[in-house]
Amino acid sequence: MPNLVASRSAPSLDTDHLSMRMSLITEEFAELYGAVYGPDAEAAILDAAQAVPDDNNRDVVETADALADLVYVIYGMALECGIDLDAVLAEVQRSNLSKLMPDGSVKRREDGKVLKGPNFSPPDVAGVLTGLVTQDLRP
Repeated sequence: MPNLVASRSAPSLDTDHLSMRMSLITEEFAELYGAVYGPDAEAAILDAAQAVPDDNNRDVVETADALADLVYVIYGMALECGIDLDAVLAEVQRSNLSKLMPDGSVKRREDGKVLKGPNFSPPDVAGVLTGLVTQDLRP
């Protein structure tokens, strides 16, 4: 994962990218559901998320707690399934960094999502799971 330092200001949910982040979390959760229970389950999660109205009731403490709980239970599932999640994350990070433009800049959509640059290479998660990819051998 990137070595980012959190803002020195107080935690806040007043960010221009909150909606994009929630959409990304929903998409990845739906993808997990689809991987475990099939495409109908994935579609049901996406449909349900779109049907939820935003009442603008933001709670930063509950958000922080939920984010931590998600990370904890996700690592627990990976452990139970024999998935080296740290190795998979390293491969996903390598892939995400390949989205950079040749000059090192980042191209974003209007909502803030990072777009793929010309040197993008998708993560080889299958290779990580079978032990064929190591960080030392990847470009």
